[in-house]
Amino acid sequence: MARSSALRQSEAPASAARVDPAKDSAPAPAAPRTNRPHGVEASPIDVDGSEAWRRTWSLMKLGAGVVLVLGISLGVAWGAHHYALTTSRFAVEQVEVQGARRLSSDQIASLAGIQVGQNIFTIDMPEAERRLVAHPWIQGARVTRQLPRQLFIEVTEFEARAIASIGGELFLVTRTGEPFKPLLDSDPFDIPVVTGISQENLARDRARETDRIKLALEVLGHYERLPLSHAFPAQEVHLDDSGAVTLVIGRQGVSLKLGKGPWLSKLRMAERVMAKVQRQGEVPGIIFLDNAAHEERVVVRMR
Repeated sequence: MARSSALRQSEAPASAARVDPAKDSAPAPAAPRTNRPHGVEASPIDVDGSEAWRRTWSLMKLGAGVVLVLGISLGVAWGAHHYALTTSRFAVEQVEVQGARRLSSDQIASLAGIQVGQNIFTIDMPEAERRLVAHPWIQGARVTRQLPRQLFIEVTEFEARAIASIGGELFLVTRTGEPFKPLLDSDPFDIPVVTGISQENLARDRARETDRIKLALEVLGHYERLPLSHAFPAQEVHLDDSGAVTLVIGRQGVSLKLGKGPWLSKLRMAERVMAKVQRQGEVPGIIFLDNAAHEERVVVRMR
């Protein structure tokens, strides 16, 4: 028994020191191979720097490609632009003008600064339009190209409806009552004159005075639709400060004192009176149709 105990004691150390043969025989992991000299360890910083350099190089190549493409494109564009501005293929051969009545086509083209033979792409279209509307007779203008050699100019001229006497000076006015230019010797004179417009009032309240001129033009419009206007054309419309209107007609200067509206009914009454007096072989001097209390009453003053 003592011997058995001794044997167990002698076997215990051998059992504790047992080693797994499989683990003892496994080879150790190999160290990573680098191109660095022996004894110099790899650094994570060096790896990141190499990657950043590769990205930078790629961007540099991409940027160089973009610059090359842009350079070629700009060169082609400049060449095309230079050709368009210098070739005779785009020389203006014809200038067609539409809408001009008082100015000739040559005058319109000259005002716009356009010449036949000029390169069509060298023409500043907005500037040509501005030059045209600066002329007092031209209300609006539009200049367009039709390649390769044709140019179109479309203008809208003011239409003179009457002459307004303003502050001792004469101005042509539009159908909307707006004075647009001083009257010159070359302008039309065979249109009615509107009087009673004050320069001071026009400067103080232009909209009000323009409305008064429009009122005079309204009276003219009613009168010119009557047969009487053919034998006795309208000569003058006078506007009182109170709003009363006097229409002067015919070479004899017959005055129709209309007062205030309604205009058409009063003008028709004046037409009947004129016909009656003419049948008697006379021409009246003044016909009063301004009785506000009794509009049906008409007073005639003979010459």
